[in-house]
Amino acid sequence: MPTASAMNRRQALVSGAAGISLATTTSQQLLAEDTKSEDGEPFELKYLLPSCMYGYSTLTEILPEVSKIGAIGIDLWPKVHGNQREQASEMGEAAFSALLRKNKTSVECITQYKLGPFGLKEEFRYAKLLGCKTIVTGAVGPRGLRGKALKTAVGQFIETLKPHLAAAEESGVTIAIENHGNNLIESPDSLKWLMELRPSDNLKIALAPYHLPQDSVILSDLIRSLGNSMAIFYAWQYGMGCMEKLPKSRELLQMPGRGRLNFVPLLAALKDVKFRGWTEIFMHPVPRGLPILDSTASVTAEINRSRSYLSTCLESIENQSNSRDNATAGTPGGKPKMTDDKKQTQKVVFDDYNKLNQREAYVILNQGTEPAGPGGYTMTKDPGTYICRQCNAQLYKAEDKFESHCGWPSFDDEIEGAVTRRVDTDGYRVEIVCSNCNGHLGHVFEGERMTAKNTRHCVNSISMKFIKKGQELPAKIVKKKD
Repeated sequence: MPTASAMNRRQALVSGAAGISLATTTSQQLLAEDTKSEDGEPFELKYLLPSCMYGYSTLTEILPEVSKIGAIGIDLWPKVHGNQREQASEMGEAAFSALLRKNKTSVECITQYKLGPFGLKEEFRYAKLLGCKTIVTGAVGPRGLRGKALKTAVGQFIETLKPHLAAAEESGVTIAIENHGNNLIESPDSLKWLMELRPSDNLKIALAPYHLPQDSVILSDLIRSLGNSMAIFYAWQYGMGCMEKLPKSRELLQMPGRGRLNFVPLLAALKDVKFRGWTEIFMHPVPRGLPILDSTASVTAEINRSRSYLSTCLESIENQSNSRDNATAGTPGGKPKMTDDKKQTQKVVFDDYNKLNQREAYVILNQGTEPAGPGGYTMTKDPGTYICRQCNAQLYKAEDKFESHCGWPSFDDEIEGAVTRRVDTDGYRVEIVCSNCNGHLGHVFEGERMTAKNTRHCVNSISMKFIKKGQELPAKIVKKKD
């Protein structure tokens, strides 16, 4: 299991990753956009504070924190995640309004999954009374659909929603549907159909990257396609899950800048579409109803740590844009010279994973280990990229490979976001898997002092394929729904 110092080192690397160049043409194009809005002001995120980050703490305790995290207002959550919506009702409208005024803040969003999209009538009245313009909820419908069946189901959901949407319009409220793994709107395609078929601007999306493929390119392209149909962007990533109790350091991997997701392309895409919705720094603790950390001050400090990371990302976007402008100015025709990194991009396809033979399946699907020795890629020294044998996702660069004399290929760094760490079934080692397909790769060890980075990814050759520099990378496969 990684030590605390090792975890801190990895967190620093993740935070520092905001300044690196992105490896795909799509993301490079995003970074090339001007970082200023139409009115000439730099692009900024408009923050809300989700009350459930403080568990069941009182509104009296939470509301002063709104200004401390640079937020404009609060998102009221009900049980079981929080109980501030119930607190507000018990307090009474007049007393709650007075408390908002005292803290110079406002209710800008109410989250109501429990009521669902067809049970919000009274909540519209309450939102209108408070001047709240957004209510977040989930969708209703079958899961796991694709193609024509998905489009039909989304259309049926919208048809059923129309009278409720009319009531929302009358109250001046927008219904924001969050993509969630437990309902109809769970995939990029379902989000796109929802926005293409929506009959009113009062129906929008609350975009949660946590519930989508943890791929910066896929997510940034999705943001560009959705544009300003998004009412809320949750700065929230998949860490090691949020359904079972984990050590706090692992639970916090859901927070921006702590986990493996690079937010630079996501924020570049938000800037590109001139996103004017709300941003919430977010995560789920286990169990629900607890603050994410032990004290109000520590929760606020953790949110501000993430906010600082996102600010660094935005600064990186501006710096990349300025660098690109400078490079363009010095080249014939105003076009920058194509680099080798830009040439070697990787397409993404939605399909079934590559078929595995019996030996490959033993290692990749069943956490097996190939025999130690000089076979496979143990002795390979050519420049290039190591990709996942099951899904073709890029895992390691050859320049990070070193000779450890352990009998398996060894790397002291991975391609950002490519590898996920989790506790091995033996309870003490750290297993590494492909972040895209969860295929077993091997284990990671720290503190051995074999390289300056003090890290060794011990990887089964059979879990990888090697693509020499200059050769075309096969398309990365994102698993289609069954």
